[in-house]
Amino acid sequence: MLKEVQEVKVGGRMQRIHVRPFAWSSRVPLALLVVLSGLFAGCGRGAATATPSQSPDQSAAWMELAPGIRYREGEGRVSLDIAPPLLSEESVRKFAEYAQGRMAQATSEEKAFWEEQLRFVKEQQALWSDEELVVSVLERAFLERIPLPLKEPQRQELRAKLGEIVGQMKRYGPENLPGGGDFQGLPPKLKTSDGGMVVGLDTFPLLVQHLGPQSLFPSCSLAASAMPTTASPGAKAYAFASCSTGSIIWGQVETRTSAKAANDWPPPCYDSGWPTSQCMSVAYGSTGCYSSAWAGYYYQWTDLRIYSSRRSSSNSRCF
Repeated sequence: MLKEVQEVKVGGRMQRIHVRPFAWSSRVPLALLVVLSGLFAGCGRGAATATPSQSPDQSAAWMELAPGIRYREGEGRVSLDIAPPLLSEESVRKFAEYAQGRMAQATSEEKAFWEEQLRFVKEQQALWSDEELVVSVLERAFLERIPLPLKEPQRQELRAKLGEIVGQMKRYGPENLPGGGDFQGLPPKLKTSDGGMVVGLDTFPLLVQHLGPQSLFPSCSLAASAMPTTASPGAKAYAFASCSTGSIIWGQVETRTSAKAANDWPPPCYDSGWPTSQCMSVAYGSTGCYSSAWAGYYYQWTDLRIYSSRRSSSNSRCF
């Protein structure tokens, strides 16, 4: 008998999660069966490729500043690519030196940008250094998606596997994860005939054994660019994030942009969700131009956000 039906948003569509008990047999103990019907039909590892057009300097090579931090610069512009799992104390030290050098001759808006970037690097390095905390955030996300009544030995089994995944994230980073662990490779016992996933207490160990970094950290395409406008003087920014939908557990993507020029100060744009997010801002004027953008993928627990990747960009040119 159907016990409970919950609706969740997956891949931009509302889907149903059925939670129902089934009868005892000599082979299967009384358990809670979680059926995620059709959630992953047609899902793959590859991220969406429909990204906004690139600005001229985006073809320039990234320069590595420190573990987990890359940058590229142009006249009045800078872009950052940060992989928080790879951040170290050396990363914080080198980035602080780099940011302080940029702030020495910065406008008030540019200084605020660099202060925010430095704060982000310090906070994320501290969070990822606390592996038990990251495991707790991922465990919460897992049990929200698959709400089985686990006993303590099963929770410890799950936490041990999540600890391995956190270690792999810190070793390889989000762009070089080993293969496996996504929905496409699920064992047959965990799949339903309609392309969904079924997990009970009896098959939970099989799911834990299957888990890998790609189970929780999908392939994501992030773009963040701030630049002067082209048709007339001004500043603009865009941010775009799109992730593959083949992961078993997922977080959120977010984008944010802002732009100002002369007396044109439109409100900033912010968007978050799954599996895509995008924002764009533009302002026109020939003086006082500034624009910024960022995009990222994260898990949230209370007021904590654990990011696996983020890109940001700043521009102070009008033309």
